Amino acid sequence: MAKEMIQDASNALSKEVANMKKSDISPIREDLETLRDDAMTLRDDARVLGRDLKVEGKKQLSRAEEKAKEAMEVARERGQDQFAEIARFVQSNPGQSLAIAFVGGMVASMFLGRRG
Repeated sequence: MAKEMIQDASNALSKEVANMKKSDISPIREDLETLRDDAMTLRDDARVLGRDLKVEGKKQLSRAEEKAKEAMEVARERGQDQFAEIARFVQSNPGQSLAIAFVGGMVASMFLGRRG
């Protein structure tokens, strides 16, 4: 009878240990599965974010190109206007224009070290 009681106690203890192991591992396993699911969701979100950033970057690049083209057009028009204004001044004041050009050439020559 004592042997049976010891055997019953041993079996009960073995079952409890097995249950404890299962119950201890089960939350860890659930946490790992949750972590895995979260990592997969994060990966998918990162892919979507990458695609969105790429699309937004292309839009911003397109806008920047358009603004650059507009700025170039404005600069070209201003340059043409300035050139036309200089041409009118030279035609109206040929002697003064020649003197200004001569002085400008002398100053440039001095700066460039070509004295002569």
